[in-house]
Amino acid sequence: MISKEDIRHLEKIFPFWQDIKQNDRAKIILSSRILSLKKNSIFFNSYELEGLLFLKSGKLRFFLSSLDSRELPLYYLNKMEIEFFENFSNNSETIASDIAFIAEENSEILLIPHSVLELFRNKYSIMEKFLHNLTKEKFSKSILSLQNILLIPLKDRLLNFLYSLNKTEVFFTHEEIAKNLGSSREVISRNLKILEKENFLKINRKKLIILNRGEIL
Repeated sequence: MISKEDIRHLEKIFPFWQDIKQNDRAKIILSSRILSLKKNSIFFNSYELEGLLFLKSGKLRFFLSSLDSRELPLYYLNKMEIEFFENFSNNSETIASDIAFIAEENSEILLIPHSVLELFRNKYSIMEKFLHNLTKEKFSKSILSLQNILLIPLKDRLLNFLYSLNKTEVFFTHEEIAKNLGSSREVISRNLKILEKENFLKINRKKLIILNRGEIL
């Protein structure tokens, strides 16, 4: 059984919580559960995590898993944010079939199972609209991310990524940066050297030192 604090989270997750019948609210509460994910845990179309994810703590990185084992970055889920995670593996016509995510930190999730949401989305039109909007938002974020990969030069995306960390010292490995940008370690290393020559940063043995903090492009 989830805690009273988690029930308060449910009230915030669903703006229409009080419009749901009391017995149905009880079913949502009883079906919800808390999951702890260890850092670097990866989930590919996991039925275990299908449903509405409310991230209580930690950070999740969603990506598109390609046929050549590359990870094309999509978006992050940060603390106190929600994600409607559905498994579309039986539908080969949608890119969502290959969406996966990794826990960037030790994370704790409040999960409302997909089966319960399906039950109430058919019963409450407001629930259907809510889940539809979440799916639409996810699709928009995914498309925007893929457009950036296709249209923005890697060097600029790399610089934007480093600026977005809002740190003067970055301890990511070249491999970790490559995964975040959907590239390879060799290409990232080459572009980091270019940025170093242009005095945007300094490459140290164990870290990157940001020298020129400009505006995100």
